[in-house]
Amino acid sequence: MFSKKQTKGQIGIAFYDGGVTIGQCGWKQREYAHAHVARIDADPRNLSAQDWQSSINRAGITGTDCALSLPPSIAHHQVLRLPNMNRQELKEATAWEMVDRLGLERSALQIDAIPVGTGGDVLAIAIDQQSLSGYLEPLYAAGLRPTTIEPQCISVARTLSMLHRRQGDQEKVRSVLDFGLHDSAFMVLAGDSVVFYKHLNHSGVQLIDAIASHTNVTTEQAKRMLMPTQFDTSVEEITKAVRDATRATHESIATDAMKCIRHYGVTNRGPLSTNLIVTGSAGWNVHLAEVLSMSCSQEITADQDIPHIHALPSTITNTNGWHIALGASLASMQSQLQRRRSEVTKKEAA
Repeated sequence: MFSKKQTKGQIGIAFYDGGVTIGQCGWKQREYAHAHVARIDADPRNLSAQDWQSSINRAGITGTDCALSLPPSIAHHQVLRLPNMNRQELKEATAWEMVDRLGLERSALQIDAIPVGTGGDVLAIAIDQQSLSGYLEPLYAAGLRPTTIEPQCISVARTLSMLHRRQGDQEKVRSVLDFGLHDSAFMVLAGDSVVFYKHLNHSGVQLIDAIASHTNVTTEQAKRMLMPTQFDTSVEEITKAVRDATRATHESIATDAMKCIRHYGVTNRGPLSTNLIVTGSAGWNVHLAEVLSMSCSQEITADQDIPHIHALPSTITNTNGWHIALGASLASMQSQLQRRRSEVTKKEAA
């Protein structure tokens, strides 16, 4: 499905690492086509319509339809345990639960509810209407048309699931650590569905601060020390200093990852993961991979080693938030796929 023709995505807009990453791509024969990304290192609340227009023009991105991907720092994320009910009832129950937790009026919130796994968990997403309008109005003024608003984890899952979208792939389970500069999350994916989600209080900033404190260097110097350990440990003195400085943080991440894997195993009936994918702007480094491998008993894979991602140029994969922007860009394609699956299911039932 979708393998013989190109499906061009809309504009993906990822609010990530304190800025914005915009991207657009097509999908053809199990590969990205004409992928573009651009980074805007500015607070998205301060971007004007002219800023949006200029950035999109510079990125070589076309069209007006766009999908927004929001992190937990903008849209509240909360995993709830709710009884089985239809989609509309589930969304309404989620709404009242979030109203109670956030202490806001129901009319003041925009809310969505996404079933997660088979154990009755629901990922609730809530943002107050005033804040949402502040992000949307400059986009409308720039001539853009937001058609989809989704949580960051869904965009990430889509990027990492482009080779697992067939019905027969739904039993293929992978764990994911999305490790960003300011926050992180752990997910379990079955095929192209999120079946477990947990927001984690770990960040790349913690690693950089730990290196700066341990080695008595500046923040910028600490960043430069961390960078080579992404794939290379040939400079032994730097390697040892970075390993020692980041060990406590890496062990804490690995402990949380192990707890997530165990929790998923207890609450979901189905295959367990044997592979843990590490993604995100602060994601991969060899020291973290070593600790995760020992603690989680999983094969640890960098996102860049996945075939369809490996084919992307480094100018894209080195851009913070590329994985979210391209995932959001293909949101409309996943909607088409879900409709076709639903039609197949109805035919089989008949």
